[in-house]
Amino acid sequence: MKKRMALIGMLVVLVLAPVVAAPLSNGSWSVGVNLGTSAQAATQYRVNDMLDIVAGIGYEFYWGALYGDVTANFKVWEFAISDVPFDLTVGGGALVGLYNNEVELSLVAPVGITYSLADDVFPVDIYFRLGPAFRILKGYQTNFLGVYSYVGAMYRF
Repeated sequence: MKKRMALIGMLVVLVLAPVVAAPLSNGSWSVGVNLGTSAQAATQYRVNDMLDIVAGIGYEFYWGALYGDVTANFKVWEFAISDVPFDLTVGGGALVGLYNNEVELSLVAPVGITYSLADDVFPVDIYFRLGPAFRILKGYQTNFLGVYSYVGAMYRF
């Protein structure tokens, strides 16, 4: 019960924080979902056209663990397929998992592809990110190397 209440509280803060802070910043905020390593509610702060910071919190269904992560993603290349523009990103960050009083801490290095719909059509970013997760604190996971992956969508404000 405590885990559910903590998850609900964190989700509310995660969703409301960007909405409240959006008018106060020079960057842009997004809210959305990530599906992959865990199912997450996520928020993105786009610092500029080359850098964004994504934070998420969610539930991992296999272990029943609560997960949270923060990554910074840098755009390194723009390309087009049939006149559809995509961005290639590389990033780094941290992932924390909680399960039965055990803590997992991993450093992650995702590589991603992002497609951004036009603001006047539907202001959404759709992306896929994949990379290694190096477990610093193994917690309930026993191997050093894991996989960090997400398919996500963010609505831009």
